[in-house]
Amino acid sequence: MRDDNKLSMRKTMTLIAFSSLLTTMAQTLGAETAMAAAEAKKEPALSPTEEWIQKSKHPVSWLKWGADLRLREEYYSNTKQNSSNPDHETNQQRARMRLWAEITPWESFTFRMRAMSEPRTYIKPDSKQGYMGELLLDNLSVSLSPENLPLQALIGRQELSDLKIPWLLQDGTTTDGSRTTFFDAARLTYTSPDENTSVHGIFLYQDERSDAWVPPVGMQPSLKYLSEEDIVSGMLLIRNKSLENTTLEGLVIYKHEFESDQILGTTGDTVTIRPKVAYKIDDHWDFEAEAAGQFGRRGDHLGNNMRDVVALGALSQLQYRFRDDLNNTAWVGVEYLSGRGKGSETDHGFDNLWGRYSRIGELMSYVTRLDGGRAYDYSNMLSPIVGYSIDPIRDMRVTVDYRPMFAPENPYAGDRNHSEDGSFKGHLVRCRADYTFNKHAKAGMLFEALEPGNYYSDRANDTTYYFRLELTLTY
Repeated sequence: MRDDNKLSMRKTMTLIAFSSLLTTMAQTLGAETAMAAAEAKKEPALSPTEEWIQKSKHPVSWLKWGADLRLREEYYSNTKQNSSNPDHETNQQRARMRLWAEITPWESFTFRMRAMSEPRTYIKPDSKQGYMGELLLDNLSVSLSPENLPLQALIGRQELSDLKIPWLLQDGTTTDGSRTTFFDAARLTYTSPDENTSVHGIFLYQDERSDAWVPPVGMQPSLKYLSEEDIVSGMLLIRNKSLENTTLEGLVIYKHEFESDQILGTTGDTVTIRPKVAYKIDDHWDFEAEAAGQFGRRGDHLGNNMRDVVALGALSQLQYRFRDDLNNTAWVGVEYLSGRGKGSETDHGFDNLWGRYSRIGELMSYVTRLDGGRAYDYSNMLSPIVGYSIDPIRDMRVTVDYRPMFAPENPYAGDRNHSEDGSFKGHLVRCRADYTFNKHAKAGMLFEALEPGNYYSDRANDTTYYFRLELTLTY
């Protein structure tokens, strides 16, 4: 159960850790050629309207601010893969509003803050009620960049997407969907003088409740949990680009999960070791591959049924860029995440850490709940990947991808949602179209369909659909 005294002590230690980290072209050519090159590189002049917008967003030298609005119309059908369910259709509207400010009183110090809210309304089903949306700070951080040192510190509520590790480190708030993705963390980054090597040390304390650090205004009871348990983690990322056309990475993550009142929570300690290589073969071909081993001990939300963890994961992709006017691009790949065997004394289920978001598909939020109950828990999967994208007209991108998904194990064999010995999870197809009007407005459309396979029982074997229209406005 949640112990407030232990929680206060953990938060005190976290603040101490934060405080410790805080203190801790070519040669010149002829005049004619130079002038021509300068003209070619000159950016087009801003329109009077755009010039006014930029000045209003940066009214004084030490202040920047901005805002965005994301409108979504979403439709789900048969999310439990059962069309006889009376609430098998969901039609909802989401409006995420964000307002941010960045204050730089001196060059080496920046304070950032962003507030957001996302009201929702429902047309279907009748059993769901909309809400106005709470006001939540999803960014509250300070950045320190000492002038004479190759170091940068970023402390506070922040996103880690800039590290570009979407497989394992993307969304720190796994249970609130795409509303927020923040981490409560501190990181220190070293960059070598030649900029070929970077080292990132990260410490994070992720509380399961949204009101743990900075309470939301008008908190919605249905949104009070951002994850299934409290988590403390430390990680080290080393990235090197010394070899021509090659990027090498090494990532080590320690993760401790505390006991929780939530039945879907887990408890234990694990270490994940993940190397990655990305290689640009030539102007057309790119290849990247990463693999991860995971070791430790894990139990249920109360710390019972502890078992050794030995799990593996891998993801690779080969991409071909046509380099033509339509920007045609094709890729193939494969992903493997080991699964927990039925009755096994060792837990082989790969925990994809903070890679639990719509990386594979929006529908997977619901499909994975048919297995272990947790949204976007992709473990126990072997999946080839085929994809293609094209720019059919200027400023539009269309992407189509397909995944047949297999289950290496069937730990739920024989229950009401799973067959006795099936191993094929199903066919997942995604089609996305994005259109950019200008730097302030873009629109998108997404369609997904999942045809379940024999891994599921007849009760959970109906085709599942998802459709979305989206408009994003940025100021």
